[in-house]
Amino acid sequence: MKDWFASPYYRLLYAHRDDQEAERFVQSLLKRLELKEGTYALDAGCGEGRYARALARAGLVVDAVDEAFAHPNLPEGVRFFQADLRTWQPDRSYHLIGSFFTSFGLGMTSWDGLLRLMRRFSSWLQPTGWLVVDYLNIYQRNPIAYEERQVGEIVFRIQRWQDAFSLYKRITVEDPAAGKHVFEEQVFKLTQGDLTGLAQRAGLTVVEFWGDYEAGPFDIEKSPRLILLAQKPVS
Repeated sequence: MKDWFASPYYRLLYAHRDDQEAERFVQSLLKRLELKEGTYALDAGCGEGRYARALARAGLVVDAVDEAFAHPNLPEGVRFFQADLRTWQPDRSYHLIGSFFTSFGLGMTSWDGLLRLMRRFSSWLQPTGWLVVDYLNIYQRNPIAYEERQVGEIVFRIQRWQDAFSLYKRITVEDPAAGKHVFEEQVFKLTQGDLTGLAQRAGLTVVEFWGDYEAGPFDIEKSPRLILLAQKPVS
């Protein structure tokens, strides 16, 4: 799965998930959380780097971590660590940790693993710091079991299925210049109640849920996203 996220085909297929989308979401967060310039922030699972870039443009001091990407597109001043979040340890604490675009739960196969990761995030937060988990609304996921998309000369054949625990996606890429490639995605199925339970067991206070990147309230029947805003209490 790491090969898929690091491949140029991933960026090509999701090109509509651009810097403008990340900028809108970050601006909504900055307004709601009242974060100031110079605040320490972590983009946990930064991918190509669009959220880390948006946070840095807003004046935050940003660290970015990703296991799959070796060379994300990050501005000067952003510290990047190619590492597994399950074992990586930061050298400072943060007032904001963001897990964006369904990076939380990717490749995870157990509730215990998710809880350990949530507890690690909590331990890295300063008192009154915020954890933001941007997740998909599993009830509004793409229901199409098979589809084809063409971008230029490259054809993407996408198969989707699920079981009791996870959502799966197989992407077959037909590239005239480089041949056939097959990739898979797997993400743990989490509901609003699941994220609430994970956050609370990690010692965080659940403040609210958003249903989109403009800070709209979460509606299980309509919202495209499930976005957790949780805060670390002063102990």
